[in-house]
Amino acid sequence: MVITKTLAERRRLPLLSAMGRDLAQEGRLRTSTAAAMWTGYAAHTVVTAWALRRRSLPLPFPARSSQVAGAVVAVAGAGLCMSAMSMFTSPRELTGTRNQAFTTTGVYRYSRNPQYLGYLLVLTGAALARRSGSAHASAGALAAAYVAWVPVEETHLTRLHGDAHADYTRQTHRWLGRAQR
Repeated sequence: MVITKTLAERRRLPLLSAMGRDLAQEGRLRTSTAAAMWTGYAAHTVVTAWALRRRSLPLPFPARSSQVAGAVVAVAGAGLCMSAMSMFTSPRELTGTRNQAFTTTGVYRYSRNPQYLGYLLVLTGAALARRSGSAHASAGALAAAYVAWVPVEETHLTRLHGDAHADYTRQTHRWLGRAQR
């Protein structure tokens, strides 16, 4: 059960490194690490809200089309994220401080990471609706963090749930759709 030099550690992402160490050493996130994670989400939300309000780096899209398309993407993302979150039975499961039963039902049939995908769709939709390049960049930064984090999380889930999780990763796409393996 040795996880050395995860992608997060190689790229020097301290919070993601701490999260990976917690999973490897304790099998869950420590409360302090989860609090830091949620603080990071809050800080990202503030930056994104600022970018949306300021509409810096404006994108050259037609206003009405961008507003409609952005609203559709954001609402779909919110629905996906909330549907995924409803599968958790407690806040401790949602924060990663307590492991939950493995599930492949609901939206998890189509995405191994529907919460992350849904949240990214909300951010992307809002950025599109506001035609904000800086808000798109903020969403892109979070997407990059998820790309670094998800393999660490999936390694933990495979250790925790064994062959059932390994089979699930072969059958279900990381982001959306059925895996093509």
